[in-house]
Amino acid sequence: MATTADFYELLGVSRSATDEQIRSAYRKLARQYHPDVNSAADASEQFKRITEAYEVLTDPQRRQRYDMFGSTTGGLGDFGIGDLFETFFGGDLRRREPRGPMRGADLRMEIEIELLDAVQGRERVITVPRLETCDRCSGSGAEPGSSISTCPTCNGRGEVRQVQQSVFGRFVNVSTCPRCGGSGKTVDKVCTRCRGEGRERKDRELTLTIPPGIDDGQQLRVPGEGEAGMRGGPTGDLYVLIRLREHALFKREGDDLVHVLRVSPAQAALGDEVTVPVIDGAAATVRVPPGAQNGQMVRVRGKGVPHLGSSGRGDELVYLDVVVPRSLSKDQRRLYGQLRDIEEPPSQDADAQDLFGRIKDAMGGS
Repeated sequence: MATTADFYELLGVSRSATDEQIRSAYRKLARQYHPDVNSAADASEQFKRITEAYEVLTDPQRRQRYDMFGSTTGGLGDFGIGDLFETFFGGDLRRREPRGPMRGADLRMEIEIELLDAVQGRERVITVPRLETCDRCSGSGAEPGSSISTCPTCNGRGEVRQVQQSVFGRFVNVSTCPRCGGSGKTVDKVCTRCRGEGRERKDRELTLTIPPGIDDGQQLRVPGEGEAGMRGGPTGDLYVLIRLREHALFKREGDDLVHVLRVSPAQAALGDEVTVPVIDGAAATVRVPPGAQNGQMVRVRGKGVPHLGSSGRGDELVYLDVVVPRSLSKDQRRLYGQLRDIEEPPSQDADAQDLFGRIKDAMGGS
């Protein structure tokens, strides 16, 4: 995806930023612009742009190309000398494959995990469809027992040259050898399994380690688990995008977990000690303070999500939902009647308007 925005400016980091600083900036922006929490018209596009910037700047090779050329496609940009040759002579230098070893392609996949997996961390077996070195020919592309010889068309160079004369002078058009495909070698019989490519498609099972504290929209890089290279080139990498499933009792906000606790009017007025669930252990006891208001928050420290890559963890934020009973027993009706007769009507000051904001936050902004 082409973009003119500077990746460092998008993430708000300096050009000398470390990987950890880039990850921290991305996490903050991803939470701000993720389409699930931001309904602005341009939020989805902004999320894609910061994700692209994050992917490039956390990949050493792509970051180096970007720092050198301002893009990840090389130094020619959208128009270069290859276009000039194609315009005048019909050649296309950009499509010419290198003769030597070629690195395998990076792979990307997406998996969905439970919130508990993000809290505790876990190992998960995933299946990755990819191109691997052919077992039959060991990547040579030749049928076992067949002979390999120097390509007679390019004399082993892997490329052919055409000299053309024009009003501008003498030009040499270089292109990949059509006979050997740039390898400089030919075989008398190609491999019957991979048909000479040297690679075959397989489904490979891998064990992925999910670290505690990982968040929705973050990526895990698995070095060397992408597609096999060509002509002895190194294997690419695998990038796994993490998505979190919604939880029935908790909503994640950064490294904190939000839980809504229902209490009765009597508990809110008089105060009480109640138990609340926690994500990965026994229930915790919280103190509802006397006079607690609807939407008020009580904090349970250290019961949130672990900080990714460091010690400690966030908190559990318990929002109180004061539930008024829909039906009353005879005794309840009598007691509520007595209470109504002796208490003052509640104040209608501006503080009551804060209720809408507190409830909206507690229910996830919906």
